[in-house]
Amino acid sequence: MAMSKIFEALKRAELRAKGKDSESPGVSISALTYTERRETGRIHVHIPVFIYGYTPGGAPFYEEAHTIVINGAGGLISTTSSVQPGQRLAVTNEGNDQTQECVVVSVRAKLKHSSHIALKFPTPMPQFWRGLEIGKSGAP
Repeated sequence: MAMSKIFEALKRAELRAKGKDSESPGVSISALTYTERRETGRIHVHIPVFIYGYTPGGAPFYEEAHTIVINGAGGLISTTSSVQPGQRLAVTNEGNDQTQECVVVSVRAKLKHSSHIALKFPTPMPQFWRGLEIGKSGAP
């Protein structure tokens, strides 16, 4: 019950911050909606890639990997290499031989020897992912 009151108070505060008082006629607390933070839509697709980087000790490494989800700003890749958030990597799309530098945003361990790593490009690069129409209406 206490959590419900806290949640309702947070909703009212957010509405007031947006200039919509929850006590005003016609404005309900349920008017709040989730805002999508991604700049482009996500596409679940398996694209073979090479990733290149350096271990914490400074030794170079590379690995053949594949995408799980992509968007114009980066993607989610399955890898066995040990990487850390904030680490810079180079990714080469095997389908079109384009290479792009990116930053590891997050790392989630999946199996004993594999992880899903979220990558972000310095600027949106939808053309990096072959000819897929990322971010355009009608994309799956």
